[in-house]
Amino acid sequence: MEQDRRAFLRAIGIGTAGGLAGCSALSGGETATPEESESDESTDPGTETPTDAPAATDTQAPTEAAPEASGGQTLVTVSGGGEDIWNSNDFGHFYYESLTGDFDVRTEVVSIQNTDTYAKGGLMVRASLDSGSRNVFMRKRPGDLPVSPQWRPKDGSSSASVTSDAGKELARNGGVFEGNWQRIERVGDTIRTYGSADGENWTLLLELGANTIELPDEVLVGLAVTSHDRASVCEGRFRNLDGFSPDRNNDIGGPIMSGDVSVVEDVPVVETGEVSDASATGATLRGDVTSLGAADSADLTFEYREIPDQEWSEAATTTVSESGEATVDASGLTPRRYYEYRVTIDNGEVTSTSPPGLFSTPGPGSGDAGGGPRSAAAIDPSDGFAEMASWLDDDTPVIVIDEPSVPKLKTAFNVNGPRVVAFETSGTFDLDQSHLAIPYDECWVAGQTAPSPGITLIRGGIQINGDDCVVQHVRARPGDVGLEETWQNDPIRTADGSENNVVDHCTATWSTDENLSVGYDTDGTTVTNCLVAEPLHDSIHPKGPHGYNSLIGNNAKNVTLAGNVWAFVTDRNPRLKQGTETAVVNNLIHHHSDGMWADPDTRHSIVGNVFEDPQSGKPNVFGQGEVAAEDNVQNDDADVPMIGDDVAQLDSRPLFPSELTPIASGETKAHNLENAGARPADRTDHDRRIVSNIRNGEGGVIDSQEEVGGYPDLAENTDEISVPDSGLRVWLREEAHAVEP
Repeated sequence: MEQDRRAFLRAIGIGTAGGLAGCSALSGGETATPEESESDESTDPGTETPTDAPAATDTQAPTEAAPEASGGQTLVTVSGGGEDIWNSNDFGHFYYESLTGDFDVRTEVVSIQNTDTYAKGGLMVRASLDSGSRNVFMRKRPGDLPVSPQWRPKDGSSSASVTSDAGKELARNGGVFEGNWQRIERVGDTIRTYGSADGENWTLLLELGANTIELPDEVLVGLAVTSHDRASVCEGRFRNLDGFSPDRNNDIGGPIMSGDVSVVEDVPVVETGEVSDASATGATLRGDVTSLGAADSADLTFEYREIPDQEWSEAATTTVSESGEATVDASGLTPRRYYEYRVTIDNGEVTSTSPPGLFSTPGPGSGDAGGGPRSAAAIDPSDGFAEMASWLDDDTPVIVIDEPSVPKLKTAFNVNGPRVVAFETSGTFDLDQSHLAIPYDECWVAGQTAPSPGITLIRGGIQINGDDCVVQHVRARPGDVGLEETWQNDPIRTADGSENNVVDHCTATWSTDENLSVGYDTDGTTVTNCLVAEPLHDSIHPKGPHGYNSLIGNNAKNVTLAGNVWAFVTDRNPRLKQGTETAVVNNLIHHHSDGMWADPDTRHSIVGNVFEDPQSGKPNVFGQGEVAAEDNVQNDDADVPMIGDDVAQLDSRPLFPSELTPIASGETKAHNLENAGARPADRTDHDRRIVSNIRNGEGGVIDSQEEVGGYPDLAENTDEISVPDSGLRVWLREEAHAVEP
């Protein structure tokens, strides 16, 4: 096209048109994931410090409000950094204006960049620019996750949401909405939030009165974005702003990466459509043009990349002169892989890029990928209550991590679809004070596929938010270097409400909260053959000494804990909270102040466990629950009762996995020290040290990882993997067997 290239761009702050160059959110299904995990103990709500008017702390010059489009659409891009908008302080970027009295504001969220599972953006009303200000926030997270509200009721207090225990009772109509339109309405002292699929028909999600949150008459109303990643900014893209005209923007909370805003008028719009004719090596890509902007024609450029690659490959460019569908063919693809694709539209004046779409190529073979050897350990991960990856078949895509890159690993975890995450690299993944969430169902993280010495995550951990996931042969060691005192992180945790998850042959050490835990209200969780040791006792936890191993959250049902080692710890080995029902079988509990703690209204089968080197006189199993105890032994001459007086002892097991056959307690210690942890046939120095200390009666509770040598720096070895055309499960089982003794 021979058109005069004139970009109708209004830059706000330090914004640029580059902010429009395609967010990396992956599209997918409509599965909601749980809220950020909450502590098992209540958080101090803080002291209210009322603010009668918005704080006058602007550091950027006010600018004109976002204009109305004359031809196409007006697209607003807010780029925000920051750790989160949550808890008692917010970190992000805010594009806003001051409003007084009643208001009714609305917008459509085009996309939220996938910098982290908990990146978020949307409409916000807040009392001031202070990081701890009272606020109501309509958040949208990356991909197709629903819209849902959160709020901070008082200045400096913890936040609540419709998906957290602190606020779900206030939710209306379920509290979440699977659509991209948001609305916040204020009438008198009442704040209402809504979701919509079309911007016309609205569903009430939350109503807050003055008894819950009291906002001043003059408030700040606008669009807020946080990356949930201190090292990057997240682009949130919005259109169809209604009822407000932002004219200022500021960082909130002083994030390391400063944000900005850009506004572009007359934007041509193209969306990714459904991929068709996907074969093992090719697919037909589709773009749906909804607006050409202020032009008669536009060029469409289709690009794709294999996940988790960062570089795009161009498929083709075509010219369109009207709205509608355009297709191109992509060839030369790899079988059984996920691909991301996007479409850029250029009308000669303005260029914009669609949020990426997602598709996969089928495998070249056929079959259900059944079979494979059992674990080298006596206890197999399929022996618990959880069904181990029934979704896996020979068409399940494999995502290959070829370097110790946190962005690549995060991208793989964030794919919304069945996937196996395999490794062609060993090494240390530095999460830099973040949790690495698995937000979607049906993910198998296969650390066994990495070359020696495998993979270790430091300064963060894994949270399994999805259902039907498997995590094997991974080490996680958060520690406390460079971390803030308010930061709490478990090396490995299943999220509240999750179901049917398996954690097998993993190592979890150096937590600042608990090492390896099962979330509240979960069902069917299996934890087998794990090495859980050396939580940091007197470290950075805001409540002081807090060196704990494992917490099984309230009402967690059908939990299997078998073949694990819990060592060098004060408490929670494990703690079985109220309403839990577990089978705790053939575990070794070494050098502990408290052993197994059963809360009231709990039922457990505790079989074949070994306790040794207690550091207090408490019974090994104490509390007030109901317990069927069989073949549990004290492995030394410590004068410690096995079962506490307040524990109700049952004559038969209240629950037990049908496939699990316990070994004799006399074999438990030797078996577990041989088999527990990630890659026990290929242990790293820290795992060898821990196991050696247990065998030799050395070592103890630590306050910092620096006391035992500090963070590892593993060799980055590479070895190209060869995924078979068929027998995917057999291959994964064989790879695991190869690193087990």
